[in-house]
Amino acid sequence: MTSNVSDLLPEQMDELVATFETLDSNGNGVIEFEELQTALEICGFKMARYQVRDLAEKYDVKQRDGIIDFEEFRALYRELRQSDFGSNLHRMVKSRSDLMTHGSKTGSNDVKHSVRLEEQVAFADWLNKNLAADEDCQRYLPFEEDGSDLYKKCDDGIILCKVINIASPDTIDERVLNKGEKLSLFKRNENITLALNSAQSLGCVVVSMGASEVVAGTQHLILGLLWQIIKVGLLADVNLAANSELRALFGTSEASIEDIRSLAPEQLLMKWVNYHLERAGSKRRIANFSDDIKDSEAYAYLLQQIIPKESGNGMHSASDILQQREHQTRAELVLQNAELVDARVFVQPSDIVAGNSNLNLAFVANLFHKFPSLPEPGEDGAEDGAGGVGAGGVGAGPIGADENHAGFGADAFLIDETREEKTYRNWMNSMGMAPRVNYLYTDLRSGLTLFHLYDLIRPGIVRWPRVHKTFHRMRENFERLENCNYAVELGRQVGFSLVGIGGEDLLEGNVTLTLALVWQLMRAYTLAILSKLAGSAAAGKRIDERAIIAWANQRLERGGKSGRLASFQDLAIADARLVLDLIDCLRPGSVNYANVLEGTTEAERLQNAKLAINLGWRAGAKIYALPEDIVEVKPKMVMTIFACLMQLDFESPATVKLAASPVSTTSNSSAGGDSLGSGSASQQ
Repeated sequence: MTSNVSDLLPEQMDELVATFETLDSNGNGVIEFEELQTALEICGFKMARYQVRDLAEKYDVKQRDGIIDFEEFRALYRELRQSDFGSNLHRMVKSRSDLMTHGSKTGSNDVKHSVRLEEQVAFADWLNKNLAADEDCQRYLPFEEDGSDLYKKCDDGIILCKVINIASPDTIDERVLNKGEKLSLFKRNENITLALNSAQSLGCVVVSMGASEVVAGTQHLILGLLWQIIKVGLLADVNLAANSELRALFGTSEASIEDIRSLAPEQLLMKWVNYHLERAGSKRRIANFSDDIKDSEAYAYLLQQIIPKESGNGMHSASDILQQREHQTRAELVLQNAELVDARVFVQPSDIVAGNSNLNLAFVANLFHKFPSLPEPGEDGAEDGAGGVGAGGVGAGPIGADENHAGFGADAFLIDETREEKTYRNWMNSMGMAPRVNYLYTDLRSGLTLFHLYDLIRPGIVRWPRVHKTFHRMRENFERLENCNYAVELGRQVGFSLVGIGGEDLLEGNVTLTLALVWQLMRAYTLAILSKLAGSAAAGKRIDERAIIAWANQRLERGGKSGRLASFQDLAIADARLVLDLIDCLRPGSVNYANVLEGTTEAERLQNAKLAINLGWRAGAKIYALPEDIVEVKPKMVMTIFACLMQLDFESPATVKLAASPVSTTSNSSAGGDSLGSGSASQQ
């Protein structure tokens, strides 16, 4: 946050930061329309949506993008704190006894950030349980009960790397991890950089966070990163492709396959809870993991439904729990039931009563993984009586009842996203897209994510007054189409190859054409960063694939390596030795060649590729591609790897940028037969 706050007293500045972070409920650094309306309702101000929208637009003066950043909020805050609303909001923030504050420095300003004590406690407990069997972590364990030593023990990066591998197994290659009790600052920084870049490749947002912040124990950043990583692991398999039994939640529905696949994991978990509430005969339904669970009624019925009978000896019945008038007592009884099946994790009774959405989401996700209690496809009850269950639920009418749903009940749910789709999705989410992208072909239909990406590639190109940021119910389809048409128009302005692609293709979720546009956005973003870093050495020219190949070969030659890159389709890339050699040229001595295999088998090539990507992360390269992309020589993803390494080289102050390398001004030119600038969405 880089606001000029000289007009505020220190205590007012503290209040300002605490208020902003309280409103920013999802932690993405901005206040969205929905968050502002929620805050107003909490303060007792029931306002129509258009009134809240007018208030937001009054202060959304920068990009007119429907969100308010800290600078804009400061102006709103200064006015509101003089009103009744300001007094109520002030009381709301001050009443948050679970918030601890710590100081940090932003420019010339001393800024205080809040840390939720209950989350610190919960994550420390989770780490104690999940790292107990890891020999490398024994010297860190146990964490203090209150989690106060959490930040210091993360300062060498080992804990962060271990958590990443719990959340996404084998993401980090432990051959690359620096281990030992007395690591140098350099080695610690390498580990932390490895953790941050690998987390970013999983879709975590690590903006404004580097190794120095972790070494310094910056509490709100470390705690926020831990939550993002843990959440990745908890929600990774909450989808229909990984858990086909979730189809039972949609036994009767008129929703399309695409609409159902687009549901966020959080939404699926709410539908799962509501499914069991209906099966229990309860009329209660939840639409969030905060207010709707504070009285423990939903949990009482949920646990009664899912805990196996043989494990439920001594279990409190839902009726017994609900006879208790005190919510704290109810919550304790619920957690006693959870403890019977070793599921008392993440939450304390006070967290349920307070409605901590993060911890309750984690609690429910853990319950789902342990006891989904759903019929397998084809079993009795798999497709009956589940219609209309869940927050924002779908309507009645059996799926598959007409030709539009052909195959819906069979394999349609089981198609997992491709590696290419996953890479694009994680890239977008790591940029802090709000809301997050869960399914490309529906979540891009509004065009809003695309506009934010265009604005990152070429700031100022989006004329925000032309953009529909919210949609009117009767005109929603038309307004979305206008956005999609504008997104295609912008693509042509920046030189994309969009032959045969129209706004209607994006609106309809055309797979091939949507991927074609998204790839060109990712490519343009990567090349735009390189061109910016090249600066005056490139004489204002834009870098393209030819320049990347020329740079790589120049670097390999300068480092005394024999290999050369012919193109991004060069089969010599498959054993990853070329990538490893290039990394060793950029960071001499960083590659332990004793770990590099011959690459005569696919398994050996995959191990080399995994090593290369991890060494790239550790060196500081923000790589999103996967090891399989190297082994299979996927030219698009291979190009991004070399581009990220080139970016790493350009960011080094000792680098002689571009030297005599040719730099093309044609943004869509190709090199060595690569057709990377085309609109093709397929991986060659």
